[in-house]
Amino acid sequence: MKIYVVTHKSLKLTLPENYFLFQVNAANNEVFCDLNDAVGNDNISFKNPNYCELTAAYWIWKNDKQNDIVGMMHYRRFLTTKYLSKSCKYFINEPAVTDLLKEYDFITTPLCSTLPNVKEVLFKGGVRPKDFQSLRNVIETYYNDYLQIFDEVFEGKKTYICNMFVTKKEKWDTYYEWLFSVFDKLEPFIDMTGYDNRERRLYGYLSERLFTIYVLKNNFKIKSFPICFTEDVLIKKVLRRIKNFVLGR
Repeated sequence: MKIYVVTHKSLKLTLPENYFLFQVNAANNEVFCDLNDAVGNDNISFKNPNYCELTAAYWIWKNDKQNDIVGMMHYRRFLTTKYLSKSCKYFINEPAVTDLLKEYDFITTPLCSTLPNVKEVLFKGGVRPKDFQSLRNVIETYYNDYLQIFDEVFEGKKTYICNMFVTKKEKWDTYYEWLFSVFDKLEPFIDMTGYDNRERRLYGYLSERLFTIYVLKNNFKIKSFPICFTEDVLIKKVLRRIKNFVLGR
């Protein structure tokens, strides 16, 4: 088993066995980690500003040929068995993972509640309605059997988040083959002229919701664990909002 811990900046983390730092956006920045998304011929590292952690997911799909179980976490977010602790000894790991994957298909985050619905939160988060409509058109044209659950999820109030999950490698490969086939068909319809940095992260935002659609459509069994935030994310958000208010942004 190998859990890839995605990071875009150099840092020191205490990680448990089976967890490894993985640098993303390496094609566009100084390389600080030998394990990165620009290694090898089959990578999409240059797309990281638009695809976020998916450049790591793609690399794992195409390049990890050694591991039976793979997963992806973020440098400041991990799936944990003890919600109130930041200790890495509680991050999900062997042998529990192997046992769980005998019964479940994916180990991932809890379903996140979103109001008023998943689609409106997506728009507030930086996805433009025209790009959402382009995605829906692609689903309707090429993946019509997914269209009903697509509409149900986006009109609903729950979704999985963060693109963080652990699964058997063959399920990882099958899922990402499907996801990137969707995006390959979507890209020709997307024009990001005038987009800010947040809006440019389009494919990362869309993929979280598409994972939800994929697992529901295929009736996969999900085991959820809480997210451990190793940084004080809430405090940082509050301070950023105060700063923006003072500066009149």
